[in-house]
Amino acid sequence: MADLSVAQRAALARLIERCPDRILSQLSGLAGTMAGDRAAALRDMIAVEALDRRRRSIAFAPLLPLFRPRADGLPGLGFPPAVLGRLWRAATRSEPELLPQLDRDDDLSRMVADRLCLSAAVALRDRPEEVWADADPSQANDLAACLDLAAVARRALPHLPDWVGRSTPEAAAELKLALRQAAAIAPDGAARLLEVVFAHLADARLILRVAGLAAPGSGRDLSPETALGESELRVFVDRVLFALARRASDAAAFDPTAADADLDAFKADLDWCAETLAEIDMVLPLKPDSAWGKAVRQARLKVAVGLSERFSAAERAVDAVLPVERAALVGRMTRPTPRLDGAVEAVAAARARVLSALVGIVRGPAAVFGCEAERRQTAEALTGRLAAWADEAMERLNDDQMADGPGARKRIALTAELLGLIGAREASRTVRRRLMAAGAASRVSPPAA
Repeated sequence: MADLSVAQRAALARLIERCPDRILSQLSGLAGTMAGDRAAALRDMIAVEALDRRRRSIAFAPLLPLFRPRADGLPGLGFPPAVLGRLWRAATRSEPELLPQLDRDDDLSRMVADRLCLSAAVALRDRPEEVWADADPSQANDLAACLDLAAVARRALPHLPDWVGRSTPEAAAELKLALRQAAAIAPDGAARLLEVVFAHLADARLILRVAGLAAPGSGRDLSPETALGESELRVFVDRVLFALARRASDAAAFDPTAADADLDAFKADLDWCAETLAEIDMVLPLKPDSAWGKAVRQARLKVAVGLSERFSAAERAVDAVLPVERAALVGRMTRPTPRLDGAVEAVAAARARVLSALVGIVRGPAAVFGCEAERRQTAEALTGRLAAWADEAMERLNDDQMADGPGARKRIALTAELLGLIGAREASRTVRRRLMAAGAASRVSPPAA
């Protein structure tokens, strides 16, 4: 079979170059199942591209997260992914003989990687139209400045787990040394290095731990908050607090009864806010009257008020699915008893379910917002109300066969479901067992004479 023509090779090269890594891997597997000279040529082209990408990832490793958008949506320094390939080609054009050294893992390979990053910075400054033609001058300058810091970042980033974990004085010293080295390269080098570190953190809140370690003010009469506020670290605290305010507003405005309500998304927002507040309390003590302290207090209060309103709504929603009627006792004396006739209203039942589930799922996060006592009180009140109603309803079923109907059983089953959603699992199981026993007894009992 004839080999690929020049035009075919050029077209395939452009196609392979634009393939994401995942698609390239799939294409490699597909080519492996094909036979013939052209398939062999395609496999060779894919192998060359994969090797080139692996070397590029090694050389640009400290900066790679800057070419991917953050999964959490927080703002941060970033660059278009399409620029990465052009930047690599510009950096390696003059010294291709250095590339095989990147296949090893030693000091020399790291020196080559740092050299290639500096070559990329030079190419971006000298030939911006070749690397990033439509870039704003400030964007190109940001990328070139980050490439200047690649060597410092490559030495510093292996210490990142220590900075966000159980930090030691040695880890803090490494961080401050890296920031000083970055500042020696450029006046804003420390801030750019922190942007690189931030890009490597999937959980943005961990930057607060890095900020706590890197905060200046040693030997000065400054609080950690004041020291951070006067440094380049301030912007990262602002980003986390901005995200906290946004997600707290979303959680406070959540309407569980809306048609498109997503209880899982609400729980995720609530958990994120609670964990962030706990992180701030641990690593960044704030003054109550400071701007940051007020922002944190407002976020905490906003969520607490929203949860309190939902707790009250849950009690009203549960009452709506527990109808009662007045039953005569002695003379004119009456008492409320469960009403079992009539079907369960679907809308009321759905509202009771979602609000009861909300009371159950916020256990834990509610403590951070200062309303766990109210949540527990609501859960206990609802548990007692539902269990008492179900108990009386079951007695009525056992005593009065006329009350035993599909509607009555569905309403009692709903109480068991609501008990489970609130978190009263034992009470829920008890109601279900009694309902099943009553159903079995009604099936085997002889007909009335």
